[in-house]
Amino acid sequence: MSESSQRIQTTILIVGAGPTGLAAAISLVKQGFRDIIIVEANSSRGKASRALTIHAATLEALETIGCAEALVALGIKGTGLQLFDRSTSFLGTDFTSLEPYTKFPYVLLISQSTTEQVLESHLNDIGIHVVRPEKAIGLKSNDNGNLDVTFESGKVITAQYVIGADGARSVIRQMAGVGFADPDGTPPDERLAQMILADVSFSSSSPRLPTAQVHGTASGGRLFLTVPLPKESPDSEPIYRIGFNVPLSAGPPPSEPSTSYLQQYVNEQGPFYLSSDPTVNPNPIHISQTYWATRFRTHAAIAEKFLIRLPNSSEERRRGGIVLLVGDAAHIHAPAGGLGMNLGIRDAILISPALAAHALSTEQSFDENDRLLEQSVSTRYTRALTTIQLTKKIMSLVNVLGANNGKLLNVSYWLIRLVGKIPFVNRQFAWNLSGLGNR
Repeated sequence: MSESSQRIQTTILIVGAGPTGLAAAISLVKQGFRDIIIVEANSSRGKASRALTIHAATLEALETIGCAEALVALGIKGTGLQLFDRSTSFLGTDFTSLEPYTKFPYVLLISQSTTEQVLESHLNDIGIHVVRPEKAIGLKSNDNGNLDVTFESGKVITAQYVIGADGARSVIRQMAGVGFADPDGTPPDERLAQMILADVSFSSSSPRLPTAQVHGTASGGRLFLTVPLPKESPDSEPIYRIGFNVPLSAGPPPSEPSTSYLQQYVNEQGPFYLSSDPTVNPNPIHISQTYWATRFRTHAAIAEKFLIRLPNSSEERRRGGIVLLVGDAAHIHAPAGGLGMNLGIRDAILISPALAAHALSTEQSFDENDRLLEQSVSTRYTRALTTIQLTKKIMSLVNVLGANNGKLLNVSYWLIRLVGKIPFVNRQFAWNLSGLGNR
């Protein structure tokens, strides 16, 4: 293939076709801008379901691009979150308290793979298709003030704008020379740093298993989550997402946790009603099948900046040569509250109007549209910082609750349990998780 046939020109290149990249592409088309190429390093969509919650503010954003209805039809409308001490509930929040403020007064429980399927199908329907597999390996400005992105395949795509939506290990962010660190400069909290996620089914049912709620268990410095997933068909057996921390004293968890490994932690830190040990559970239950399992480490980080103008010699450098970071490429944090994918999708949708206007600027409108793009990106940066701080507070709360281990004189623990019974506190927690105050 000749060098010229390997070179492609576009106005906006989106690198990464996860939920954030797909939402960015759809939103730009909805703004009337179609000179877009979206690429993905993987040859096919992933089947893993790492993220599984879509909150009210994100559903509102998705509604503006015509995707909310299809997602709601496939998910579970989660009514609340309950925290247990292995046996009894002591803290909770009710998302139905959001009814006066949104048409989506719930958290939608749906796998990330399903979310991506719906978004990509919608993108295909409006005439844009993801180019796979294309792994970016180079980024530089050219003499025309635009950006050349080089791919492993030998292809070069020249664009005025490059959206980095390629995840926490973003190649685009790294090649743009942008730092990525905890905004507070603090090291990760190692108490809940090692985490496992898995999708499983159980040998038998229990009336205490959640059907439309997120259940968390905090005890002895350990955390365990149980979340129902939508059934593939009415007759299929229920599948649950479980998640838990692995104490540092236990060493690093395996990259692909086995069913027996998962069962060990269900017994050690899950709710008693899920235990396979007959000495603690009179109706023992065990994991009957593991569909997917992975490990990861939790920490917080944010890019030094979300908008980068790469230096070049062109007089038109303000019109092109712009890198935008969105989603996990721009910010990551602990999974507390299931906020990560939500923030990324809102980044993509809410920046797109300013980006489309910037790309279509005339000489007369450019300065004003440039200011609006900077303002839009600055707002997203502030929203990311707010979300990171919220997740840190939630993780601190979990640490306090989990570390009590039955100690009657732990004042902080009992104060949190008492305050958690106040209706206003419950409503405020639902509001904070919903994102309605942090759009």
